[in-house]
Amino acid sequence: MTTPNPASESPSGKGTRNVPRSDWPSGSDSKCLDTSLNFFFMNFCNIRGLRSNFQSVEHHLTFTKPHLLFLTETQLSEAANSSPFSVPSYFLCPQFLSKAGCCVYVLNLLSC
Repeated sequence: MTTPNPASESPSGKGTRNVPRSDWPSGSDSKCLDTSLNFFFMNFCNIRGLRSNFQSVEHHLTFTKPHLLFLTETQLSEAANSSPFSVPSYFLCPQFLSKAGCCVYVLNLLSC
């Protein structure tokens, strides 16, 4: 697998950004993040419907492997079961709302 680019786009082309973090202190607590990498990738996307775009989200997480992926406008009801939107190696923190909502996928390497 290749190393993620400093700026990459989502499979849908709507644009997410990998934001490298070069100021991460070396020798930090290894259970928080693999500090040998010396970067931290966060992505953001206005998804405009997680249910209809989940395949792209899953593909993006599997191949780009950001540490955090923030999604807005998930457009799922508050009562929606989040398990169909789970992705291996990621913890999903949902705040679903029917005409709005957001969520974050957190790589399991991080303490959340």
